[in-house]
Amino acid sequence: MQTAIPHTRETSHSGLPEPLRKRPFRQSIFLIVLVAFALRIAVIAVGHTYRINPLRDHFPFGWEMGRIARSIVSGQGFSSPTDLNSGPTAWAAPVYPYVLAGVFKIFGTYTRTAAFVMLAFNSLFASLTCWTIYLIGTRIYHERVGRAAAWTWAVFPYVIYWPVRIIWEVSFSTFLLSLSLWLTIRMADGARRRDWITYGLLWGLILLTNTTIVILLPFLLAWILCRAPESSRQYSGAALMVFVALLCITPWTIRNYQIFGRIIFIRDNLPLELHEANNDASSGLWQRTEHPGNDPAAMRRFQELGEIRFMDIERSQVHQFIREHPAEFLLFSLKRIWYFWAAPPQTVIVAGYDLWIARHVEFSLEAVFAFAGLILTLWRRNPYGWLLAPFLVIYPLPYYLVNPFQRYKHPIEPVMLILIVFVLWESRKVQINWRSARPV
Repeated sequence: MQTAIPHTRETSHSGLPEPLRKRPFRQSIFLIVLVAFALRIAVIAVGHTYRINPLRDHFPFGWEMGRIARSIVSGQGFSSPTDLNSGPTAWAAPVYPYVLAGVFKIFGTYTRTAAFVMLAFNSLFASLTCWTIYLIGTRIYHERVGRAAAWTWAVFPYVIYWPVRIIWEVSFSTFLLSLSLWLTIRMADGARRRDWITYGLLWGLILLTNTTIVILLPFLLAWILCRAPESSRQYSGAALMVFVALLCITPWTIRNYQIFGRIIFIRDNLPLELHEANNDASSGLWQRTEHPGNDPAAMRRFQELGEIRFMDIERSQVHQFIREHPAEFLLFSLKRIWYFWAAPPQTVIVAGYDLWIARHVEFSLEAVFAFAGLILTLWRRNPYGWLLAPFLVIYPLPYYLVNPFQRYKHPIEPVMLILIVFVLWESRKVQINWRSARPV
């Protein structure tokens, strides 16, 4: 066997990458974004995905976020994440429910027009993610990887599914995280005060959209500080950035304290999610029938106890389960690690055949190739390898403790896609001589 694996070529470190010089329209990133957006709008219009199932008074229209948005429009404020009026809530981060409420206010609550507008909103940011993928892939590897990854994101059916079918913040937060990764790369070249302020504002928006993503922030900051010149100035810049991000979430923190009488870091539903996945009746996954969003009895209990008392009880119950059943908790966590990367069990019927095995194989291959791309990047001593590693190693940690819905993985899939395209691109350079068993 004969292999030829050259070293990774990096692009220019000054400002924007070289490929962003003026190009014909057919080679521009704008064309990729435009095609991506047109495809998604076509799927929404032709597939009628805006006709959301009206089951249970339109609950599938945004689920708890839809209920909160309806409460905002009806004058009850940020409240009632279930079917019943349960008062003020901190169930979800505020940005997406308020966007949804604004759409309800203009186009009507739970109307098809509102659904179309929200799916178009999702699709816009899913399409803009092609741009950030192109920039990141081009800078870390080379333009061909960046362009191939961007086109794949634009047209791959699985990626198209999330913005056109799910009214949730997943496509918006995915774009924001990819944008933060690009800014991280740029800032390592040297950042001014206004750059750190912009970075802080972006992370403030991320925190108020998808709070879990904050787990990556310390690693991104550490990478900037390790790579950037003039370290003393960068430390003060990083402190300024953290201050700006905390300033962004302060009004919401004050609101929660005034309403609930305690400091709540944006959301308060983690105890519920932990207990739903870790209890005597659980197999390590979410118990849909016992969730206040689905079960009438749990919903009434949620209303009677109030959100804070309800979450306190859930917290004590999950702590008790972990103390009394540490082996089961460990087993559940190991199963969730597998399900995060290989997808939770789900019946997939096509032409009368259940393709659940194919589903697990497809998602497993995605993970295998992404990790292969990361290992190859680190093996090549690419300095960006340690920047990408936390996306695959650190980001999933909270989801190993709760139900690993596939949409939870979507924010890191731009990085996974870049790594997959990179390793497949490099595999083109592998030459196999079947007549010889010796590697040369």
